[in-house]
Amino acid sequence: MSQVPSSRPEDIVDAVAGLGLPPGSPVLIAMPNGRTTLAAFFGVLLASSVPVLLPPAAGAARIAEISQQLGGAALIAPRIHPSRYRATAVHPLDGRCEAAMLEDAAQQRYQPGEVVLMTSGTSGIASGCLHGVDALLRNADRHATAIGQRTGDTVLVSLPLYYSYGLVAQALAAFVRGSRLVVSGPPFTPHSFAETVRDHDVTVASLTPSSAVRLAESPPSRSAAPRVLTVGGDALDPQHVGSLLASGAQELYLTYGLTEAGPRVTTLAAHGEPEHRWSSVGVPLPGVRTSLRDCAGDGHGAELVVESDTVLRRKLPGGSPTVADTVTTGDRFHIDADGYHYFLGRSRDSVVIAGEKVWLPSVQRIAARVPGVRRVATTVYRDDNNELRYGLDITVDDPEPRQTEEIESALNRVLMRAERPHRITLRRATTEEWHK
Repeated sequence: MSQVPSSRPEDIVDAVAGLGLPPGSPVLIAMPNGRTTLAAFFGVLLASSVPVLLPPAAGAARIAEISQQLGGAALIAPRIHPSRYRATAVHPLDGRCEAAMLEDAAQQRYQPGEVVLMTSGTSGIASGCLHGVDALLRNADRHATAIGQRTGDTVLVSLPLYYSYGLVAQALAAFVRGSRLVVSGPPFTPHSFAETVRDHDVTVASLTPSSAVRLAESPPSRSAAPRVLTVGGDALDPQHVGSLLASGAQELYLTYGLTEAGPRVTTLAAHGEPEHRWSSVGVPLPGVRTSLRDCAGDGHGAELVVESDTVLRRKLPGGSPTVADTVTTGDRFHIDADGYHYFLGRSRDSVVIAGEKVWLPSVQRIAARVPGVRRVATTVYRDDNNELRYGLDITVDDPEPRQTEEIESALNRVLMRAERPHRITLRRATTEEWHK
């Protein structure tokens, strides 16, 4: 547990400046939640470089792929083994992290004041969204206004800071409002959440839908409930909305967003709405306009289109600049006559597993690179506990245990635990498939 500000984060800011990176250099930051991570993020920005926040559990293979695609100039992490990243030098930043200068340093430059937010769950393992920090701060301020956040509030960050939700809607929102910031977790448990809220007088907190469901099932005492609780991600079942309101949250806000939009798009003040609207994610933030685009009558609803001055500048790697401040979301919605948005589902290429978005085509590509693999398909299903899962159906030359082990090893080098398939099924390729 740490609070921001605390003991000399400026030391890390100064140390990052001392790396002497050229302006616009992308710097990968793979750190657990804490004061040090935020100090590194702002230190990179103040040094005219471009921060790229990554999951701290990302393995060397995943970081190397991201570095190659985005042109990483340096990596900041708690401990760095130079040989794993082809680092040319390693510099201590303080007692909790160090920086490695990477061989990819000359590959890519961006503009000072830009930030890369990773989007592995919506478009690929090594893809990101290039944003201006000024736009992220605008979005943070609009979100803070929508949830009634005050200067005197204490904001708990229990979501990963590498999520756009945790970084923008929590950390940057506290920054623009002058709120006190407390950084913890993950992992989330209802007990630790309630304990942190009570011990630090937390008044504003945010959860993913899966964490909110756990909290609704084990509600804290009213003395351990924040004044404001926001939930972002997939839609929350109205039953759980009612449980959270009954457990002591004075103000409950359901929100929708995506990294490409900068990130928050809509908000519902559930505590002030009739029960029939609890399945909604509300109406757009000020300055955000939405519309629906027909999806060729596939029966899964229309795709939401977002227009705002906070959307990404362009997709990475290699994307074209965003046109007319507009992005398509891949998410299916219904908008009622009063402008309330109802989330119907995501693109069939994306699935949310244990709170992590998984972009299935990326998983398929990793498995397809293994020698002997002919074809890879994904199957999404629910297990005996009604939890969403996905599996791989793979056609191979030789469906022996050794082939399964090679596929699992290739996936494990790149994917985090929550992103990995729950079952892998092999079948032998036919003679026709061998010649394709």
